[in-house]
Amino acid sequence: MERLNESRIGALITDAYSVRASTGVASTLHAQHGAAILIGLDADVTVLEPGRGRVSGRVVVVPPHVRHATSSPGPTLALLYDPQAAPHIADYSRLRGGAFPLESHLARRLEAASVAHGACLTRAEVLDGLARESATWLARELPRRRPDARVARVLEALKDPAADPRLVLARTGLSRAHLRALFVREVGMPLRTYQLWRRLLVALRAFAHLDATSAAHFAGFADLAHFSRTCRRMLGYSPTTLRGQLLREEGAPLNSRGAPRPGGARPAR
Repeated sequence: MERLNESRIGALITDAYSVRASTGVASTLHAQHGAAILIGLDADVTVLEPGRGRVSGRVVVVPPHVRHATSSPGPTLALLYDPQAAPHIADYSRLRGGAFPLESHLARRLEAASVAHGACLTRAEVLDGLARESATWLARELPRRRPDARVARVLEALKDPAADPRLVLARTGLSRAHLRALFVREVGMPLRTYQLWRRLLVALRAFAHLDATSAAHFAGFADLAHFSRTCRRMLGYSPTTLRGQLLREEGAPLNSRGAPRPGGARPAR
């Protein structure tokens, strides 16, 4: 588990999911490899999809690989689940073909849990607990499915951003064309794009301890510009925004109104 910023713990990244707590949301158009659940603690979350319009709600679900922009004026919790680690959540998110507001007992439960922990959303262990608990609740909505074992082996090998796709292919015993088609069917994106996604996650985790250029090179990006472009395209923010502007004031816990709790510093304007 890695924190995006050791001094402002507003987010964490694990192999299976990431969680981000922020005082507001305003992303650019992007498409991430992950099923997103966006929870507004004090106001609705709005998701804009080109060609489909806007949807709003206290809890909004966005499927993987859907190009969209998100906005919310108040404290927001964003949960992003890897489709291979949590296929049941990805399947649930695809039920309506695009983003949709969640209006059910599950939505109320997710919102209540997030608001109840509003004063502690700067703590990595709290974010981790919310992500795990939410995944458990979602698991009850749809049965799990088993991924193709050959693709599962490829996904495991590609956790290493330096993995050579040719060697990975050789181990499957499949032709290149067959594996590519199978991979897209199972994962929802081309193999090379998935490798770029994994590289982005490695770079963001390294960015918790290194400068941006060093983190980019560590993950295998050609340069900082490539790292930044990929981050904007896949997550809707620059790496610097994700690292340093998740919470506007260091150590200022959020309440349900977006303000610091008594005794905390005021958010920066």
